Amino acid sequence: MEKSSLSKTHKRILSTLLFVLEQKIESIEHMILHPAENASYAIEQNLAEDAKTRLLQTCKSLKNDIHEMSAKFELRKRTINQMQYINTMQSQMWENISDAFSDKLKGYGENIQSDAREVDPYIKQLSEKIEMLRL
Repeated sequence: MEKSSLSKTHKRILSTLLFVLEQKIESIEHMILHPAENASYAIEQNLAEDAKTRLLQTCKSLKNDIHEMSAKFELRKRTINQMQYINTMQSQMWENISDAFSDKLKGYGENIQSDAREVDPYIKQLSEKIEMLRL
């Protein structure tokens, strides 16, 4: 395969794009291969087996394309530190949950704020457990 020379900036942009695409592809694969029944959502299993097979083949093909592009443009493989990755997820979860406390709902009217006070203990419990994900 013929190598190509790109600027460091272009390599960084391309590397980030491929990283995000690969994560999304893995999410699709996981959803097809490991359907879960969760408390807050369920994935409706409405794909025919031939559609699942086609999607999984397309995911595999996309990952092969990403691999080829990475090699062609000499993109460095990222090493993802588990601790850092989990801490990033925990921070994102904290960001999502911190706006759910009743004192943060002032812009939605007094009724929703008073109703939300009933939920605060549950939000607090979730936030405490989310904090425990911090390593």
